[in-house]
Amino acid sequence: MTLSVHEISQLRAALQDAVVKCSERCLYQSSKWAAELLNALPEIEEDEENINPADPGHASPIFAANSDPEEAILEAKELSKYLLAKSLFDCREYDRCAAVFLPDSLLSSVLASRVDSTSASTTTGNGKGKASSASAVTPLPKLSQKSLFLALYAKFMSGEKRRNEDSEMVMGPQDLGTVANKQLLVIGRFLATWFEERTTEDDEVLGSQGWLEYLYGMVLAKEKNDDKALEYFIRSVHKYTMN
Repeated sequence: MTLSVHEISQLRAALQDAVVKCSERCLYQSSKWAAELLNALPEIEEDEENINPADPGHASPIFAANSDPEEAILEAKELSKYLLAKSLFDCREYDRCAAVFLPDSLLSSVLASRVDSTSASTTTGNGKGKASSASAVTPLPKLSQKSLFLALYAKFMSGEKRRNEDSEMVMGPQDLGTVANKQLLVIGRFLATWFEERTTEDDEVLGSQGWLEYLYGMVLAKEKNDDKALEYFIRSVHKYTMN
């Protein structure tokens, strides 16, 4: 099927955006595949004299602000920390990368408070007990979805790195199945809470841009929860087609 000039332009813009956004989140293979597809598109002959740099069609996605104003403000505030975290990830210092936005002390307090709150609400029958337990819940940190993805993905990669190191110590092939990524539980619980706080009665996740759905799908797939993983992968694609 032959694509029209307009369709090629749209696809080129989408792939350029995907290359940048995947790279920003350290999804290197995805960024490479998108770049290869991008450069496989046929070139469109344009008169250089008629090219307007201010035209959105010729603007670089590298400098494009997030389309969500609230996310754009958060990303601008976090830029210096994000650049540090991204540099640490590129150097494979995954624990230090994650700690820029989600230090272990913060993660522990957030997740522990929710476990305690759940336990209290099941054992306390009166409303006063429930209200007091809810007030003790540590709120999730207010981070952009890009920074949150990078921090949690760094946690995921840290767990994978340790799992690979531990697998070298096992006695034989039959023991390989016992070596697991120990960060999956923490990441999964954090993301489950994040989605729970933003999901409406219509099962719509307010403001989500699809990347955290993709990461949650990865975690669920690693945990062999294939049906739920597929559900979140599909949600991810609906939010961001290039996922």
